[in-house]
Amino acid sequence: LEKVKERIVEYLAVQQRSAKLKGPILCLVGPPGVGKTSLGKSVAKATGREFIRISLGGVRDESEIRGHRRTYIGSMPGKIIQALKKAKTTNKK
Repeated sequence: LEKVKERIVEYLAVQQRSAKLKGPILCLVGPPGVGKTSLGKSVAKATGREFIRISLGGVRDESEIRGHRRTYIGSMPGKIIQALKKAKTTNKK
């Protein structure tokens, strides 16, 4: 994970210099036990943001991740939007 850590530190340095709130959603992929969650928690703590973990194991359909179209009866938001609601935070700018 040395390359990943180096890239994240580089990203945090650029974000600190530019002083903007926008940033990408991190998607860490790998086998169990390599430190994805702890790395994500550290980045969230360093940026002062909430940490939400989304597991996509067993997801069968793209609409479960992105959400259904609103025109359908009984449409549901996707896993990402549900996690954002669970975090109860928004960017204030």
